[in-house]
Amino acid sequence: MTPDQLGLPTIIIPYPGPAQHWGEQDIFVYLRPETNGVLVESTMLKVIKSAEEYSSAMKLIYMANFPGEFIMQNSIIEQYYALKLHFAVMGSKAFTRPMIDRFCRYFHRDFESAEILGAFQALQRFNMKPEELFELWVAEEDVCIISGQTVKRIRDAFVVNYDIPALLDKNNKGTDIAIMVFRTNLGYSHVRGLVRSMHSALVNSGIINPKFDPSRAFHYSKGPFEQIMDGIGYLYTQNRETIALKHFTFAHYLMEKGIDESVICGCLMNPIVGIEDDEGNIREINLFQHTSGMNYGQAFSALERVRHQTVLIHHGPLLQAICPCFS
Repeated sequence: MTPDQLGLPTIIIPYPGPAQHWGEQDIFVYLRPETNGVLVESTMLKVIKSAEEYSSAMKLIYMANFPGEFIMQNSIIEQYYALKLHFAVMGSKAFTRPMIDRFCRYFHRDFESAEILGAFQALQRFNMKPEELFELWVAEEDVCIISGQTVKRIRDAFVVNYDIPALLDKNNKGTDIAIMVFRTNLGYSHVRGLVRSMHSALVNSGIINPKFDPSRAFHYSKGPFEQIMDGIGYLYTQNRETIALKHFTFAHYLMEKGIDESVICGCLMNPIVGIEDDEGNIREINLFQHTSGMNYGQAFSALERVRHQTVLIHHGPLLQAICPCFS
């Protein structure tokens, strides 16, 4: 029987280890369950090969297929979105003081009197299915991202992380996920251009609806910290064993800079932190959101400015598997 038939990942191109040149980054691209398939993979790879600026600068270094059964058994989706899931369950109870202030400024509403619902509570409140809540269109000004959490005004209520129920609902035993990792020295402006080209190719091939945002079709690492999280979920050896944190390119870079792995793992689990700006003021940010589009040097500088951390998540089996400090 094949690994896929046994419910195990199939490693098509094995991971070669961390990059040796600090200008290179590892960008993960994986297909959403509803758009998966060989046709999608080949279409995306054709985009890279046909564009001269990408073909020589985007090297495919890892490729794998993960059965839905394996993803479910290891709770990969739940753990990847652990913080967003926490807010989707807790709603307003999870908000920090800076988040409350941001909510009041943006929506011009008193936090205590506003009806703020976690996404799962909203399903009951509006009698909706996860996909209906996900698809519900609102005006752009009715959506605000606060410390990495999406708040969406629906009617007279405010829903926190409306997309989480649908993300969990779509991942089941019958849906596989294809993973590709590209090593590149191109900046994120080029990566975003590549993503737009991939999206256009999928639309022109009739694979996805042109109304869908690229994120509906596939995910890609939007920053260095997200690269590590993507690797924790989907980077395995040919023997389908997890890979140590020190062998992830950005984590390796941080360790070479003297950052302890316990700090790295802690930031991945609880990325809401207080960071000092150039004027010496402390402001709350989400490290994933804040370092989106940054290179490794910029992300390291941001980490050096962290002055305090909000600890909301206290467990994470996937992180514990590669972080001895959590054992």
